[in-house]
Amino acid sequence: MLRKSLPLLLVALVTSWAQAHTPVEFLEVVEGKPSNLIEHGIELKGIFDDEKSMTNLKGPYRFSAAVGCLGRKAEKQKAYLAWYKIVAPKQERQRKVACVDLIRGADSTPLTIGSAEFFVSPAQRITTGAPTDIPSGLDHFKAYRIIDAPSREMDVTLTESMGPPKRRIGKPAYLCIASEEWHHDEFFPATHRRTGFVVYELEPQQQSEKITLIDQFGLNQVITEKSQWLAVTASLSTNLAE
Repeated sequence: MLRKSLPLLLVALVTSWAQAHTPVEFLEVVEGKPSNLIEHGIELKGIFDDEKSMTNLKGPYRFSAAVGCLGRKAEKQKAYLAWYKIVAPKQERQRKVACVDLIRGADSTPLTIGSAEFFVSPAQRITTGAPTDIPSGLDHFKAYRIIDAPSREMDVTLTESMGPPKRRIGKPAYLCIASEEWHHDEFFPATHRRTGFVVYELEPQQQSEKITLIDQFGLNQVITEKSQWLAVTASLSTNLAE
């Protein structure tokens, strides 16, 4: 009986932990092109870095917005993220990171990650009137390429989606881990170092929309082309597997 109960118990614990420490559970990620291409350098220090270092960015090439999934509604206070490519990513050795999320459930098999390929920044979306507030506790992230992980292959329904609601999840593609950032005279600490996102591939769907946003790099617009990823909040193990 205990063995059968453990998967459900673990999912419940992950859910409770994530709700207590993260402002968003699911984000749909759409690919697009910026009307104003940003090329900028910032200093970052991730969980695997010994010291901060200058990182050059270009973008934003992706935009993500909170959605509902697995029967759970999207948060009332909307969360948005802008995705910037890291120019000439530092070649990093492969690492194994143990984490659980609401898609993988009780599967705590470590994810093998490589280099950080994206910098993910909180953003505000502008429709009419004042932009939406950034939820408290939404960190900046480095998105590491997942090298080796099994595909999930499950159907989900996304509510408040920018693309079609009925989607099929594939394999994990990236692991987003909170990072410290220095930008000009501002410092952005990592508020929840053990909370991140596992980013899953979605069956790509064409999607065309003009998203107006503002983030730390200023006002911009992303002309979206396709919906292709789902970011799912994840709890990283206290002891990162190496």
